[in-house]
Amino acid sequence: MVERIPESNYQQLQHFISESEWDAKAVIKEVAENTNLSLKFLTGEQGLILDESGNEKAGDQSVGVARQYVGNVGKVCNAQNAVYAGLSRADKISLVGARLYLPKEWTGDPKRCQRAGIPEPAQQYRTKPELGLEIIRELEGVIQYDWVGGDSVYGNSAELRKALRESGKAFVIDVSEQLQVSVEKPLPILPASRPGRGRSKSRLVIEVEKISLKKLLNEIEASRWKTIEYREGTKGLLVREAVLKRVWIWKKGTAEIEETQVLISRKPDKTEVKYSLCDEPKGELSVETALFRQMQRYWIERAFQEIKEQIGLHQYQVRGWKAWHHHIALTIMALHFILETQIENAETLPLMSCADVKLMLGNILKNKLNEPQMLMQTIHQRHKIRQNDILRRRHTLI
Repeated sequence: MVERIPESNYQQLQHFISESEWDAKAVIKEVAENTNLSLKFLTGEQGLILDESGNEKAGDQSVGVARQYVGNVGKVCNAQNAVYAGLSRADKISLVGARLYLPKEWTGDPKRCQRAGIPEPAQQYRTKPELGLEIIRELEGVIQYDWVGGDSVYGNSAELRKALRESGKAFVIDVSEQLQVSVEKPLPILPASRPGRGRSKSRLVIEVEKISLKKLLNEIEASRWKTIEYREGTKGLLVREAVLKRVWIWKKGTAEIEETQVLISRKPDKTEVKYSLCDEPKGELSVETALFRQMQRYWIERAFQEIKEQIGLHQYQVRGWKAWHHHIALTIMALHFILETQIENAETLPLMSCADVKLMLGNILKNKLNEPQMLMQTIHQRHKIRQNDILRRRHTLI
């Protein structure tokens, strides 16, 4: 960046990212407000979608880095993970919230947290669903949306679902196929105790059967499935089979029963099955609306792809808490700029991509390397750095 930006130097940029006192949270909040305004120009429902993204990271000094599973990498590795929220309408989305996930190796080591500059309130361990709920609460009154979505990391959290329901928020949120449900309303009771056989029973039980969603799928009659065209794709209309069914989830040993609906959808060839729990406090939820909401998660995956490949979400050389949040705030701001540019030019350039916007900016903005003198100075500077590296390695060997 220093090589290309006029009137800049390394120390200024490094201080701006790592040490400067500007408020990253305030920037993200303003970006969220602006994203909400930008999306109003589009038609259809608006959803707030939770998802996590991580990237491999060497060493053990960068804030939050640890051996952990990273979904987009598909393995356990040394990495940082974060929870994000994306605001989506039609085929457009932009990120409006972020929380860095701190594994227990970090939250259980106060000195390590202090060295990384983590504020005391953030040093308490929080699960990813808890971080997602923090983002939702922080965005209250800042943005508007019709439902909350997310993958099974969030849908499998009974606490998150309960919090959303208590706050009156609709949701269509993925769950795993192993989730146990009942197709009839259970009635928790205390089992009868046998005289003279130990203490009285205190844990409640239910008499109705519990089955996994995977087993429930095989018990649904063929006539219940509905074929739905849910979105226009690059090769035509996208189609899935779907069914919406009322189920109950019982918290083992207690009187707590969660009444909800499960949406099961699959491709017409019976592959790629998805399960989502659904709640709509404002009234009846149609299977068409539920399927549309379920499939909107596609756009946050695309957003992560764009923001990494084109904007550099994971391309940073910082270690501290403040620096990480500064970088994320700037990246989210850049993503909104691209969203706004796409919406403003939708009539003349409907297929404008993130790469197109970068190409245009590259042509408009000044670049030091376009000047022959600055180009040669940059090359000489690179050679000087390489020479110094070689001399340091020789000195180490001696």
